[in-house]
Amino acid sequence: KLRLSFRTMSALGGHLYAAVSVLFFGSNFAVVAKYDAGDGMLFQLVLCLGIWFTGLCVMVPRNPAFYPIAMIGGVIWCSGNCLTVYIIRQIGLGPGLVTWGTTALIIGWVTGFFGLFGLQSDQPCLEKPWLNVVGLGFAFLALASSTLIRKTEPLKPPPGGEPEDMPTSDSFAERPAAAKGRAKGILASLIAGTCYGLNFLPSTWIQQHVKGASQDGLDYAFNQFCGILAASMLYFLIYCAWKGNKPQVNPEIMLPGFVSGVMWAIAQSCWFVANVQLGYSAAFPIILIGPGLIGSLWSVFLFKDIRGQRNYLLLLIYFVLAAISCGCIVASRKGTGT
Repeated sequence: KLRLSFRTMSALGGHLYAAVSVLFFGSNFAVVAKYDAGDGMLFQLVLCLGIWFTGLCVMVPRNPAFYPIAMIGGVIWCSGNCLTVYIIRQIGLGPGLVTWGTTALIIGWVTGFFGLFGLQSDQPCLEKPWLNVVGLGFAFLALASSTLIRKTEPLKPPPGGEPEDMPTSDSFAERPAAAKGRAKGILASLIAGTCYGLNFLPSTWIQQHVKGASQDGLDYAFNQFCGILAASMLYFLIYCAWKGNKPQVNPEIMLPGFVSGVMWAIAQSCWFVANVQLGYSAAFPIILIGPGLIGSLWSVFLFKDIRGQRNYLLLLIYFVLAAISCGCIVASRKGTGT
């Protein structure tokens, strides 16, 4: 009974950490949405400073071993993060979170199921492999539906009147420039999602191949965050050189950007803990799919860049497909112990 109670409490704590992670991943860009991020390069640098500072606060009391290889995961993540401002401008916060989150889920599934990049395959841990494959299929369907969600223009009140919906918000026909921009935004989301799906690989490889390495994923957070900051600084310097030492700078983005980075780092740290207490098969689907819901709620109720029955229907279809996908993937695993 004591062992069962411990597992129950561990699972409850894991779900709590996953919930916090989902909330912060889905909200960290909302704190900077009303500020002009320019082309996003200064923003991503300030964001990464907030991430590194939070990682330092996590590392100091734990004093874990430092593995430079784990920094590669941070470099991979930062490469995708540089695209986020562009993605949000092209397709909106909610659709962006939905698309890159679903892509990351697919990448993570393929890596774990087949044991790519030298990692151990998850197939011995699967009680029903066919159900796991079905879950992947629903993830693909969710991704397909998310690409049809269209960002709409903010509501503009007519002179002396109340705001009205733009007449094109529900139209299936788009201007060529808008359609082209949306296609580029979706492509950028796919690239970013690929980076996000691979960012845990170096840490997991160390855990599985380095003798005596800690099995607590949280001990690798600062390693990864150092890689994030290093890559961010390198990309920013390259960008400054490309712009002739005249980068786009908006001082107002500094504090919100730093806060956004702290929120992201809290979410990522909670993800490390959830991985331990729930296992990757449960934590990954929940944390990758969940932020799309939070981000879409911000887009619908605060930013008003998702409106119209067509978009609402597509969002509903996405969340139904995503929920089925997560349920299949989690149910295909053996047992509950970690």
